[in-house]
Amino acid sequence: MFLDSEEERILEGYEGEAKARALKVIVKVGESLGASRLIKIKHAHISGVSYENIGDSGLEFINNFRLLGAKFSVPTTINPISYDLLDYNSIYGLKLSREYIRAQELILRALEDMGAELILTCTPYYTRIPERYNLKVGDHVAWGESSAVAYANSILGIRSNREGGPLALMAAIAGRTYYYGMHIDEERIPRVEYIVESIMLDEAEAGVLGEIIAGIHRDSRPPLVNALFKNNPSIKEFLAAISTAGDLAMAHIRGITPEDPRGEISERVNITIRDIERLLEERSPIGDVDIVYIGCPHASLDEFKTFIRMLEEKHSRGKARIIVSMSRSVFMEALSIGLVERAQNIGVSIVRDSCLIVSPFSRFNRDVSVVTNSYKAYYYLSRRGVKAYLARTRDLAKYI
Repeated sequence: MFLDSEEERILEGYEGEAKARALKVIVKVGESLGASRLIKIKHAHISGVSYENIGDSGLEFINNFRLLGAKFSVPTTINPISYDLLDYNSIYGLKLSREYIRAQELILRALEDMGAELILTCTPYYTRIPERYNLKVGDHVAWGESSAVAYANSILGIRSNREGGPLALMAAIAGRTYYYGMHIDEERIPRVEYIVESIMLDEAEAGVLGEIIAGIHRDSRPPLVNALFKNNPSIKEFLAAISTAGDLAMAHIRGITPEDPRGEISERVNITIRDIERLLEERSPIGDVDIVYIGCPHASLDEFKTFIRMLEEKHSRGKARIIVSMSRSVFMEALSIGLVERAQNIGVSIVRDSCLIVSPFSRFNRDVSVVTNSYKAYYYLSRRGVKAYLARTRDLAKYI
């Protein structure tokens, strides 16, 4: 791999041991992938910061870099953690020990000492991060949250591979990543197009479409998707699904992705609404559920508004709990316009900083049933022993 003089100096330790170690990791990974050089990044978003997911070994790994004096070289934000910092009880059924809370706090303290902004969300694009750091189409970043990576590449036109938590951490310290994959113009040009019947897909339908495409797409280039999405949340859920059911870092969505697909399509695949409906019907609840959940990835303000309006129109209530997870910044926006009060008046529990996926929710709630409009939430909760179901957004009210 070619390194410029500044990168050589970093590797030789002239800017500190921590930065040298971080860059060495980036170089080794890049060389293993055949990258010819490094590229500077403008922003990093680190995943793998929930103590529930990384445990003591992850805490030690992060803290060791802090002890080496590591500082982030670019603006850096981080993913959700194990619980809501402002209300430990907002996630149903959690029983957190003092030791558990202290371990999560140590992770946050280490990252903050290195220069991270603790936005604690998997949707940095809803927190004005792109605007604040002037991230434009074609800019290079290192994001470690798979759904955010897919959104960045597909909707914002900013470029990131699926770095993973440790690699995003290394990139944030080094200020660079390897020039490979989604950072290269040619690798972003689709060759296979997926054509979906002309129907507006809601969040759950979009998630199932993502699962279908992730399951059959074998080209190294991103798929071109010719489909109609009801709203931004449905696009978000589609992109979260392709990165959950598969390893896709991007989908070129016709008419939305701000890049030219360049007419290199060599194969076209038709997907019918019946294909989507069949899979959705298989995952729908039969009978009552214990929890209705939205906000995976974290809900936007408009998504929250729509959901609350739908609940307010329901005249009778059952026993199901209602949980919505969102970033703290979206929560503050909702609070300022009275939406939080409206939500609480109809029994909605709001989770900030965390979600049902990265928290210990699954360990404490194996006997509960959850219905959600998020394929990602359905996927992970099911695999962690929770009875999870998937339903269209408009159908969620009937389970409440």
